Amino acid sequence: MKPRALIFTKRVLPMSNTFVASQGNGLNKYQPIFIGLRNDKTGVSLIENQTTCVQENVESFPKLARLLLDGAQILMPKWAESLSSLNADIIHANFGKGGYYCSPISKRLEIPLVTTFHGSDITQKDKFSYNSKHRNRVFNSSNKIIAVSKFIQNKLLKAGCPEDKIIQHYIGIDNDYFSPSLKKEPCPTILFVGRLIKQKGCQYLIEAMKTVNKRVPEAKLIIVGYGNYEETLKDLASNLHNVSFVGAKNRSQVKELMSTSWITCLPSIRMARGNEEGMPTVCVESQAVGTPVVAFDTGGVGEGISDQETGLLSPEKDSNQLADNLLTLLESTSLRDKMGQQGITRINDIFNIKKQTEKLEDIYTSLL
Repeated sequence: MKPRALIFTKRVLPMSNTFVASQGNGLNKYQPIFIGLRNDKTGVSLIENQTTCVQENVESFPKLARLLLDGAQILMPKWAESLSSLNADIIHANFGKGGYYCSPISKRLEIPLVTTFHGSDITQKDKFSYNSKHRNRVFNSSNKIIAVSKFIQNKLLKAGCPEDKIIQHYIGIDNDYFSPSLKKEPCPTILFVGRLIKQKGCQYLIEAMKTVNKRVPEAKLIIVGYGNYEETLKDLASNLHNVSFVGAKNRSQVKELMSTSWITCLPSIRMARGNEEGMPTVCVESQAVGTPVVAFDTGGVGEGISDQETGLLSPEKDSNQLADNLLTLLESTSLRDKMGQQGITRINDIFNIKKQTEKLEDIYTSLL
């Protein structure tokens, strides 16, 4: 029988956490069991054949159970019994706050705890709901801390995480699924995929499109996603005839759009409270299908993209340089093709989910 790994996310499972599903489903030597506090149907189809154990499905008073776990690290009996019955060998928490929730679970089950920090869970400045007290608890209770990029690794060190606990490990993507495609839109197409929030920087891309369309009037921008900044973005794009807001799309729809677009744009910015990209999956998936990326050089983006080789980077919030980079690729088929091919090779070498999951399983095994 394979050893069992509990894979924790607060919700099981948001569509935005497809990387968690891919990593868990990719385990070969371990059986994944997805656990969390609440249900989320948006991405649960990604793990439909896997075992789950969700707190609100077990406890009679799930809100109270969450409050006790969040406020006092108290694990209510029914969920504790359900988790114990799974006979797990290790628990892997996603996001810093997930590590905080899993600390008492690890202690109760007497199994090692691995916590992965992804981005704002370590870059964001202390706030009431998740501050240095919580982070220190995670640092102390976790046997290993995984940083999804070198950028996140440096942030963890600055926050006081013991260096000997940190392992820098890229999650990777499913290169078999996100395979190269030669099919492209007949007209120049730029794709944005992400939550429509201020941090994702779509406002700078819309501004850049005004310059792009002066030289390439037929170029169009497709915006995939939803969020509280959507109406503001639509107002900014109201004078542009070729910007389409298409809402949220599932995994296969995103793949199709990435494959057929000429460029994927990732204009994320650094927020005042510290939010930054850790290692954006979008830029890696785009390169895997052969579509080069134009982005702002923030957070871990520069690790996901090789500047001048698989895409083009510019300083954050610089809409003029962003426009220049978009035009450079839109106006050169040979450069787009070259960067697309180099991106396919690089992603397979560094971010192949099979190779990366083997390394993750080695981390698990080292702790048993």
